[in-house]
Amino acid sequence: MEHLKRANYGHPDQVYRQGGLQVSATPYRAGDALPWHEHDEAYLCLVAAGTYVQQSSSGDMDCAPGLLLSHPQGHRHANRFGPLGARCISIFLTEATEGTARLFSDHRQLRLPDAGRLLDRIEKELRATDDAASLALQSAVLELVALACRAQGERRPAWLQRVLQRLHDDPLATPTLQELALLAGVHPSHLARSFQRAQGSTVGDYQRGLRIELARQALGDTRRSIADVAALAGFSDQSHFARVFKRVTGDTPRDYRHKVLRAS
Repeated sequence: MEHLKRANYGHPDQVYRQGGLQVSATPYRAGDALPWHEHDEAYLCLVAAGTYVQQSSSGDMDCAPGLLLSHPQGHRHANRFGPLGARCISIFLTEATEGTARLFSDHRQLRLPDAGRLLDRIEKELRATDDAASLALQSAVLELVALACRAQGERRPAWLQRVLQRLHDDPLATPTLQELALLAGVHPSHLARSFQRAQGSTVGDYQRGLRIELARQALGDTRRSIADVAALAGFSDQSHFARVFKRVTGDTPRDYRHKVLRAS
């Protein structure tokens, strides 16, 4: 088994180093597999695109865009990438605080409501070359880390992961609050209040965020029209889709597609 320092398998296409912070973006090809390995330093992994299965002592974990993984020092794992490959953002921090020490005390999977927005900012600033890029990148990364520290520090309901998994398994499904409450074993009003307190958004807004993530991935395929992408993401009305997409990402679907094409 290989021990890795501030590096990952693969070949990063963007790397940022400043002081105690290192951020790298690494693409992986479809069907790639990484052998069992561990890192000599704790780090965060934000899934930016594609899917993969992570194997560890706690079992297999399906990793999809927007998922943030906290890897403590020496965490052993192996990866198998899906049919579309994947892209991962790795974040190493030298200067530990009480919050990050708790964050890195165990292997965690965090689904943050603002992960998609911050992912877009991090990707954008990794590519930027102006004088403000470094400051902007640090700001986005530290906001992500702060959200992760708060999320892991809160006492989360034992049933929350079951509900999140249900929503992530099929973002286009429309389970009622009553159905989710039955799955959780709690009253619907209790589920609604506890979900918003733990995730920072309502169940409906969280589900819309998952659909916007589907749209973000689909907009990279120029063979699809904006109307096709809207339908794929579960929106029957293109104008409604455009309004929700802009509210979540800050860009119209067309502007977002142009950014993706320029970046590629």
